[in-house]
Amino acid sequence: MVQHLKAELRKSMLAKRLALWQDYIEEAGKKIFGRLCAEEKFKKAQAVAFYFPINNEVNTTPMIREAAKTKEILLPVTNHEIALFTFTSFDELKIGKYGIMEPSRGNAATREPDVIIVPGVAFGLCMHRLGYGKGYYDRLLRKLPSYRIGLAYDFQVVEELPQHKDDERMDIILTEKRRITL
Repeated sequence: MVQHLKAELRKSMLAKRLALWQDYIEEAGKKIFGRLCAEEKFKKAQAVAFYFPINNEVNTTPMIREAAKTKEILLPVTNHEIALFTFTSFDELKIGKYGIMEPSRGNAATREPDVIIVPGVAFGLCMHRLGYGKGYYDRLLRKLPSYRIGLAYDFQVVEELPQHKDDERMDIILTEKRRITL
């Protein structure tokens, strides 16, 4: 039953996100980045793991560009699991599994991130997230003590999210309209 509910919500949210106008994506992204920069944990972080956006996810590219001036940036490389690799330049990214841009595999991260920026198809007020259904981020988050920040458009936040025992929680969720915590 939970899997069916998740699949329906995933389908609905992806359709809404894919229908977003580019102007909205850019404007919302600026507001979300402003909220992120105001977060004390983000300000103090020396190493931050971002995701590279696909399918109209909150665009982290400008965030990565700006944060790379003062912080070590890590990006995921997906194979059987997600591993974090050091970001050196947008020119050195290549298309990886699932069509997501990834850093070269030669730059494995030498430290855990202080903060991890997490994508999601949907987030619940319970602080759980709904991803694409493969469990990659949940398994990665289970291994890291990093502070978890979910980024989403406000419509992606739902009051109740179907949960599974393996679902990991966020510490905060940032949207263009609000900062959500428990």
